[in-house]
Amino acid sequence: MESKLRWTLLLLIVGSLMAGCNPTVEVVKVVNIPNAPPLVVTDFDSCTGVNNLEGQMGAAYNVPDSLMETYPEEAKRGCVARLDYRIREWSAFWIKLQDVDLTPYSKLVFDVRADRQPGIPEQMKVELKRANGSQVSITYVSEIEAGWKTISLPFADFGLTGYTAPLSSFSGMEELVFTFEASKSGRQGVVYLDSIVFEQ
Repeated sequence: MESKLRWTLLLLIVGSLMAGCNPTVEVVKVVNIPNAPPLVVTDFDSCTGVNNLEGQMGAAYNVPDSLMETYPEEAKRGCVARLDYRIREWSAFWIKLQDVDLTPYSKLVFDVRADRQPGIPEQMKVELKRANGSQVSITYVSEIEAGWKTISLPFADFGLTGYTAPLSSFSGMEELVFTFEASKSGRQGVVYLDSIVFEQ
């Protein structure tokens, strides 16, 4: 039976060729998706509170806590973010992500340094938010020094907050937040940020 089927198929192809017809052979192409280029959230070189995604940036705190953000120019860097915080509990610097899709990426990379006086924070919290802030994942940075240092945070390092649901996906991302908590960052400090980028 199998031999007859093969002969029948062969005769059909030969017959169609002799009749001047070309049998159609469908070729499935494998398309390679190119690597996504790094997504620059902000290099602060607008020297204003608007980031490279055209989103706003600013401070959050409850009085009497405070955080003052400015964008001074620094040699060989252009403008940077200078975050001067004085807290009893917490203050934060938020960056709107404009519902960006971070699915192609796997890590957050940024440059950071701190002034020795009034003191370098032991830890700084980093938060990713979506779904109107109902989904939040966090991690902590503890390698802050007096000189510029590049920090790379894999998404896998972000975890539960204890007070919100974790991120269900990395699409529709709304906000990136750098938070200073008195128990982990100290009550006073000056931290600088630059070159905030998502990478694969």
